[in-house]
Amino acid sequence: MVLMRNFYILLVLFAVCFTQAVCAYADNFKPVVIYQGSIENNSFNVSIHEGVKRFSEKTGLNCTEVVSGVAAEDYYRSVKEHVDGGYSPVFLPYGNQFNNLVDFVRNYPGTRFIVLDTVYDEPNMFSFVLAEHEGSFLAGALAAMASKSKKIGFVSVADIPFLLRFWCGYVQGAKYIDPQITVLKGFIGSYKGSWFDGNATSALANGMMDKGADVIYQVAGGAGPAVLEAVAARGKLGIGVDVNQNSLYPGSVLTSMIKRTDKIVFAALMLAKRGVWRDNFKRLGLEQGAVGIVFDENNKSLVTPEMRARIEVIKKDIVLGSISVHEYTKDLKCSGRVDK
Repeated sequence: MVLMRNFYILLVLFAVCFTQAVCAYADNFKPVVIYQGSIENNSFNVSIHEGVKRFSEKTGLNCTEVVSGVAAEDYYRSVKEHVDGGYSPVFLPYGNQFNNLVDFVRNYPGTRFIVLDTVYDEPNMFSFVLAEHEGSFLAGALAAMASKSKKIGFVSVADIPFLLRFWCGYVQGAKYIDPQITVLKGFIGSYKGSWFDGNATSALANGMMDKGADVIYQVAGGAGPAVLEAVAARGKLGIGVDVNQNSLYPGSVLTSMIKRTDKIVFAALMLAKRGVWRDNFKRLGLEQGAVGIVFDENNKSLVTPEMRARIEVIKKDIVLGSISVHEYTKDLKCSGRVDK
C-alpha cells in the first residue's frame, strides 16, 4: 500500500514538473530565426521568411529575424549571441552546416532549438526533414520527358550529403523515364559567398550545355537564378528550386521543385508557442504536400497534358509506396535504380 501511494505521488510530481516545464517554455517564448546570408536573394530564405510572416500575422506576436554573414564563424557567432541573449526557440535553417551542433545545444539545455534536415536525439532540439528526394524525383522525370538531347544537368554548391539527396532523387526520376539518359552533375564548391556566386553557377551550367545538356536543375540558393538565366539565354530549359521560380524566365523554366518550408516554419513556431514538444523529429514529403513540382501559366507551353498526367501517376505511386525513392543520406549511395 505504501509502495502504491509513493508511486502515485511520483506520478503527480512528474506531471506537475512536466506541466511547469511546458508552461515555462511557453511563457518564455522569444523566437528568433537566424539566416545565413541575405533573405531576398536566396529562395530558401525567402520561403522561411514567408512562414515567419504568416506566424506574426496570425498571432500578432513578433519573431525576430537576423541575417548573419555567410561564413560559418559568422553564423556561429550570431547564434551564440542570441542564445546568450535569452532567445528561445532558436530556429537554425542552416543547422546541417553548424559545426558541433550537438555539443552547442547541450550547453543550453533550457533553450529550444528548431533545425531543418538535421536529426539528433536531443530533448531540446526539434528537427524537420523534407523529402527533397521525392520532389526531385518528379523534377528528374519531367526533365527526361522534355529533353531532346537525352542529356540533362544538375548544378549545386557544396558536394555534401544533404544536397546530393536532391541529385540522387533527380537521377532516379530521370532514369525511371529513360534508363539510358545521361545526367551531368557539378558543384561550384563551398567557400565564402559561394551560395551567392552566380558567375560560378552560370559558368558550370554553360559548360554542361556545351556538352549537350538541354535541361538543368539548379539547387544553388542565391546562386541558382543565374543558372536559369544562362539556360534561357541559350534556348534551353531550367528547373527552379525551393519556391516557384517559373516566372523568372517564362517559357524557359520547365518547372520548380518547391519545398513548403514556409508551412514548416509556421507550424514549428505555433507548436513552440503552445509549448508542444512531444517528439523531436518529423519527416514531410509528397504525401503531406511539403514538396512537389509546379505547373502554371508560365510553363504551360512546355508541359503537355500527357506529361502532366504521367507525373500525377508517378506522384501517386510514390505516395502509395509502389515506387520507392532511395534517399542518398541513408547510405551515401545512389545507383539510379528505382525500386518498384
